Amino acid sequence: MWNIYFGEWGTGRLKRLPYVGYHILLMVLVFAVIFGSVALVGSLENVISGSVMQMQAAFLEKFGILTLLGVVLFFFAIMAAQVNLLAKRLRDMGLPVLWTILGMVALSLLLNILFPAQHVEISSAMIQTAEGTSAAFEANASESSLVVKLYDLAVFLCLVLIPSDTFNRQKHQEG
Repeated sequence: MWNIYFGEWGTGRLKRLPYVGYHILLMVLVFAVIFGSVALVGSLENVISGSVMQMQAAFLEKFGILTLLGVVLFFFAIMAAQVNLLAKRLRDMGLPVLWTILGMVALSLLLNILFPAQHVEISSAMIQTAEGTSAAFEANASESSLVVKLYDLAVFLCLVLIPSDTFNRQKHQEG
């Protein structure tokens, strides 16, 4: 499995179904690590029995730079694995890997500039009941535009639906 994600940078190929499987496996791994990290931080807050700010300060004091470095390395490894999967699938389709990836990134950046993300702010009022309890909620989120989502969907569907060697000129000239 490590060879699929991190090996054969210049020569590897990946058919359609294995690409989907390894792509989903990578996303599940990322979700599991993020979910586990959030659960760990939440459990540490209960152990310390303090506020979130006290817990974050204590955590950064003891593990600050190591944790930050670990998170950065994890996301770079995930990004490298995703680019390697993409390169193998593009090579299997018969497309030039470097120029195709650069074109996809450039078009994605252009679409994100032309159609920026929408920022959503959610706030709720204080609720008081007869028992005297109250609650407040506030959240900020950003959501990419519909055009960018459609572009991402089109790229994924092309990677999944276009058969192997579709754009390979050498195979077509021999046959």
